[in-house]
Amino acid sequence: MSCLRLFGSLLIISIGLGTVSLADTVSREIFLQQLKQTHPVFQIEKLTTQIEEAERSSFLGDQDWRVQSSVFYSHDEPAVAISGPEKTDALSVSGGVERLFWSTGGTLSASLTSGYASLEAEPFLGLPESFFQNQLTVAYAHPLLRNKKGRLDRLAYDLKEFDIDLSEVAAMEREEDFLIQAASRFLDWVFLTEQHRIVTERLSLSEEELSRTREKRDANLVDEVDVIRAEDAVRIARQSLLLVESQWKALQAELAVLAQDSSYYGATPEYDLYQAEPLPSLDQAISRLKADSRLLETVGIRLEQLKTVRSGFMELEKPDLSLVARLDLQSAETAFGNSLAVDKPSARVGLQLGFPVENRMAKAKVTQTDLQAMQLEKQLEDLDLELSSAVANVLTQLKQLEKVLELNREQIESASRKTQEELTLYEQGRGELTFVIQSRDSEQAAQLTYAANALSYHRLVLQYQSLMDQFHR
Repeated sequence: MSCLRLFGSLLIISIGLGTVSLADTVSREIFLQQLKQTHPVFQIEKLTTQIEEAERSSFLGDQDWRVQSSVFYSHDEPAVAISGPEKTDALSVSGGVERLFWSTGGTLSASLTSGYASLEAEPFLGLPESFFQNQLTVAYAHPLLRNKKGRLDRLAYDLKEFDIDLSEVAAMEREEDFLIQAASRFLDWVFLTEQHRIVTERLSLSEEELSRTREKRDANLVDEVDVIRAEDAVRIARQSLLLVESQWKALQAELAVLAQDSSYYGATPEYDLYQAEPLPSLDQAISRLKADSRLLETVGIRLEQLKTVRSGFMELEKPDLSLVARLDLQSAETAFGNSLAVDKPSARVGLQLGFPVENRMAKAKVTQTDLQAMQLEKQLEDLDLELSSAVANVLTQLKQLEKVLELNREQIESASRKTQEELTLYEQGRGELTFVIQSRDSEQAAQLTYAANALSYHRLVLQYQSLMDQFHR
């Protein structure tokens, strides 16, 4: 196969690829939406939050009714039985329930105990040979100072709510990082597609130039060296096209696997690489940053969590004063049926007080929490400055790049005019083909530089959106 036929075949292949691209395009929004729906990273982050929520729900078990039961058999033969039985055999069965109430901090318990005892004693003591005993007990303890309204009882549950909020923010941050990376690869696809277009156009022009040069050589209007130069230009353009196509197809394959969609193999990206983005002023950007930044929000959540922790330690500084009430209904009869009428009441109400003398642990923990809060506030200031300076850096680069892109457009226009002049001179026999080829190469280089700078610009836009947490909400 001759070089010309081979070049022509490659050109047809390139045109064919371009036809598929026009018929099947993929926007960045569609690509990212596919990732959100199919990529496992989003399920991973969703499950992370659900795990935290499940752990928080486990603390609700502290309010569950707790059931207790016991069965005991006892045999007692005292060493000296002066006023009691010489031998006692007893069997007791008990069961009860208990529950903690977070709304009050109180504890309610109820129990029922049934027992049977067999006695051996001297007749003069007047003790029965056996009897049945039943007792119903209801008790309630209510905190008056420490743990009032169940503040300590529900503290772990309340603190876990902050962990859930933090996990949601962290999940959003990791999802955004993933999407930013994916969007960056999409930009690479856009850039390679533009490179492919530029190099394909350069190959087409080289082919046309080679054809004209051969016609002129056949008419003895140019030397053979011009034909060789034109063929070299075609070879170089072909090499460039093959290199770009290898990268282009490799990235298509990568994105097809990432999106789990085979149609990407025959598609091209729909994205205006040369479209400038509206940019706010630095003051506007910093104001939005303070309102929207997830990193700043994370520190804010930690500060609120520390306040809740501190309130718990403050609660521990209070004396443990509780109101306690208990009611017993009991009976003891020789006949089982009579013992079921638990009609002998016993009631008591009182106060219980307990506290450590110096309570150094709680006081030290309060001090420690205050210091941690001060540290977090300083970290918040530091993070605010760091993010603001990063935003200022990116915005400055973006605005400077807009000026560079304008110069790139002027350079492309100038290179195009120069190519036309060199071509005119060559057609008139007053110029050399070398200058035409060099001018076309310069024009292609200007276009590639323009595309590369546009890629850098849109990468910076992604970086800005990532800093502002505006890419994924």
